[in-house]
Amino acid sequence: MKKQLLSLAVMMMGATLFTACNDSDSTPTIVPVFTSDGAYVICGGNEWASINSSVTYIDYNASSAAQSQFVAKNGRSLGMTANDALIYGTKMYIVVSGENTIEVVDAKTLKSIRQIKTTDLMGAEKGNMPRHLAIEGGVVYVSTYGSSSSDWATYTTSGNGYVAAIDTTSYSLLNTYTAGSYPEGLDVYNSILYVANSDYSMCSKASISVINLTTGTSEEFTDSKIVNPTNVAVAGNGIYVQDMGNYNDVMGGIRRISGTTVTTLFDATHCSFIGSNIYACNSIYGTIPTEFYVYSILTGVKESFTTGLDRFFSPNVITADPITGRIYIASYNENADNPGYANYSTNGYVAEYSQDGKLLKTYDCGVGPNAIVFNTGLKYVEQK
Repeated sequence: MKKQLLSLAVMMMGATLFTACNDSDSTPTIVPVFTSDGAYVICGGNEWASINSSVTYIDYNASSAAQSQFVAKNGRSLGMTANDALIYGTKMYIVVSGENTIEVVDAKTLKSIRQIKTTDLMGAEKGNMPRHLAIEGGVVYVSTYGSSSSDWATYTTSGNGYVAAIDTTSYSLLNTYTAGSYPEGLDVYNSILYVANSDYSMCSKASISVINLTTGTSEEFTDSKIVNPTNVAVAGNGIYVQDMGNYNDVMGGIRRISGTTVTTLFDATHCSFIGSNIYACNSIYGTIPTEFYVYSILTGVKESFTTGLDRFFSPNVITADPITGRIYIASYNENADNPGYANYSTNGYVAEYSQDGKLLKTYDCGVGPNAIVFNTGLKYVEQK
């Protein structure tokens, strides 16, 4: 549940070193304060329409959004299908699936620091199609489809994916772990790596890989309720899984794994894990959503806000700024030439909400919003 809090923890490691304390009333006390200046919207573009990925930046102070910021800062495109991103310390890592790359950029300026080619780092097969990221203890973990392949004629899959462990300082490959069929989201907790193996929605080999990073051993957890997992996170004694369902008799939902028992908490098709909350929406088959949720892991209470559901046709991202608490939902537009279907070739948009669900502002973003990460930081102010 800590996926958007990693960079904050890193900054706090040395914060107390800069805090001045004095018994004299004339000497000010300088304290660290977390701030959030904006949000990066990672847009995957559309490979079939030859539309490159892009990054839209939402500036909180200016209350505006600027598109194509990676190109503007680096003079080149990200390429096809930017799929995920996260910030760790002063760097942002962007996974570009169609290019087999991880772009490492300055988290404040977007200037490129390093481009990691996963097929060079891991080998042509294992590094194929990087998908999602997790970071723990100076190591970035990236899932790849690897040798996973599908046969739509027989509706079966073969092969498996992998997870690379990459040093965040040297960018060298520390280890490679074997995952299941078509791995997607992943999380690290207490030296255990959890990987959601989607099986490319074929629903026959879906699983959660449980990889012990100390011993290197791996187990596959399976259950009839887990048929198409795309994200996983750990909080307390529970493992929480976003499952897309089988598009038939098993609905998409948030599943909780406790021991060997799997429980569906509520229906959902997209979610993010922020601190101790799960932010989720239910948009079956990519249409107008039926509900948005905020679920508290600590209390087990699910609150919904349904203001302006018809504002969204096919929401693809829901998340929250860990500092401000504001909620951000990114969506496709409906295709005017083909009503009832999303338009995957035109710009999407982002709606910003207060914590209590009040619409604050909407922003245009690039084509295919896939992830939102926040430009957080630490500054030192005089305590009054």
